[in-house]
Amino acid sequence: MLRILPLYLIREHVGPFFLALVVIKLLFILNVLYRDLGKFLSKGISFPVIVEFLFLNLAWMIALSVPMAVLTATIMAFGRLAADNEITAIRASGISLYQIFIPLVLLATLVAAGLIWFNNNVLPDFNHKARLLATDITRKKPMINLDPGIIYSEIPNYNILVQKVEEQDSVSYVENVIIDDQSESNLIKTITAKRGEICFHEHTGLLEIKLFNGEMHEVNIDEPDRFTKWEFPKHIIKIPLSEMLLIRTQSEYRGDREKSAAALLESVQKNREKMEERKKRINKRIHEYLDELNNQLNANAGTQKHLRNLINDYQQLARQIQLDLDMIKSYEKSSDIFLVEYHKKYSIPTACIVFVLVGAPLGILIRKRGWAVAGSLSLGFFLIYWAFLIGGEILADRQIVSPFLAMWSPNIIVGALGIFLVLRTVREI
Repeated sequence: MLRILPLYLIREHVGPFFLALVVIKLLFILNVLYRDLGKFLSKGISFPVIVEFLFLNLAWMIALSVPMAVLTATIMAFGRLAADNEITAIRASGISLYQIFIPLVLLATLVAAGLIWFNNNVLPDFNHKARLLATDITRKKPMINLDPGIIYSEIPNYNILVQKVEEQDSVSYVENVIIDDQSESNLIKTITAKRGEICFHEHTGLLEIKLFNGEMHEVNIDEPDRFTKWEFPKHIIKIPLSEMLLIRTQSEYRGDREKSAAALLESVQKNREKMEERKKRINKRIHEYLDELNNQLNANAGTQKHLRNLINDYQQLARQIQLDLDMIKSYEKSSDIFLVEYHKKYSIPTACIVFVLVGAPLGILIRKRGWAVAGSLSLGFFLIYWAFLIGGEILADRQIVSPFLAMWSPNIIVGALGIFLVLRTVREI
């Protein structure tokens, strides 16, 4: 019985866990699409790039959704076991609830360990690539979007007005076209055409405008009395618009969420070394000033020039010390941000264990109430946990509380609640 029971309990959790994981990730994906899809479409981002962007964002979604899926699965599994009186049958066979909880806590520990590895080896690279891609998308200018009767002036040195537009196979077929060409500083060109075709070639970054049955009016600013006009059956304008291309960039710089735990600690150590250098510089300057002050007192005591020199030296010293103190404070704040991210890489995975302690007694207490109740309870507890986590991060970044306390207090508080619920459940059943 003791050998079969752990496997049975684990099997009861597997289905709800993966179902909850998929649902939570879908909600995250829908949120990202709702937030960014309009921007992607307006800038002409291709479908493969959108898929890549979502794939790169899956990493942080997994880091957040796994603990929540653990909580949902635990509530669902124990709710069903309690509703079918299996918990009562297990207790009647002489097995305590503590023995039931132990294999699940061990499994949650394995999941937490896997998530810690994921947070240090996969998540930083994915966050780095996702940030670079998001930056590249932001820099990319929107695609040409012509509206009939409205002057389009997004292209440098060109204004385009059309009376009719029809999109077909990435080509804009236009009629009654007027183009104000200011690409040459000494010429003013106005081009009109009965119809035209406008197409942007993504492989070259060229905007190609083909005009048919039109005429061109040209005025030379240096010779304003000279006016040129000629008609054409076909005229082609090619405008380089590389900013409309999605240019992929690379960067070695990594923010706090793009580093592993080891890299974060290395950054903290570098900041501490810089802080020590600044402190030594302050001490050195103070000693040098005191020595100089002593020399001046012995050499020029009482003179007006001597007093002015003392005041100037003091003011200069005060400015230098204040600059060093500001830099020390900046390094301290930067170190706290790194330490917050360092502790977060471990505290969020540890929530898997905490949520088992909370979810098991909750599932027994509410019994089988369905996905709605389990999902609501999971969401409620996770929101409470996340509110503590976000609040702690803000306080730590402002240097009000320590990074350790900020990131681990949610686990301590929710874990204490979980232990209380476990003890209460054991006594009442």
